[in-house]
Amino acid sequence: MSNEPPEYPTYPGSEGSEPEEPGQQTPSPPPGYGQAPPAYGTQPPPPPPGYGQQAYGQPAYGQPAYGQPAYGQQPYGYAAAPRTNQKALWGMILGIVSIVFCCLGVLIGPAGIIVSVLGRKDIQRSNGAEAGEGMAIAGLITGIVGTVVQALFIFLIVIS
Repeated sequence: MSNEPPEYPTYPGSEGSEPEEPGQQTPSPPPGYGQAPPAYGTQPPPPPPGYGQQAYGQPAYGQPAYGQPAYGQQPYGYAAAPRTNQKALWGMILGIVSIVFCCLGVLIGPAGIIVSVLGRKDIQRSNGAEAGEGMAIAGLITGIVGTVVQALFIFLIVIS
């Protein structure tokens, strides 16, 4: 066993930089990438702005904020919400009224059925520009139920 320190691998360009004598110190490495270190008490300059970004404090004219559409434009991936078909809405209202108000079922029920069928046809012809098919179906069903219940009620009164 020897008292000599172990040999460590050397890196390219580091030959001869090791101290020859035990009391000698290793010189500090040079500053990185050819830049001089900042003087004591001074701050380094701020880094340049990134690609496509404005420097801090300058207004960004003509360029919207990240993730925001330009003024007056629809964002990508979002279509305008389809509008509700008014015939489907009124068909549903008339169907509900034909059930709730028993004396009006025979008069309002068929009107709710007709308006609901017309609204459903309009929705199918619009190719997704109009919504409300569920309301049209609800108006159709409630209109039929209101008409049938009122017709049975009248039939029972006439028979008795």
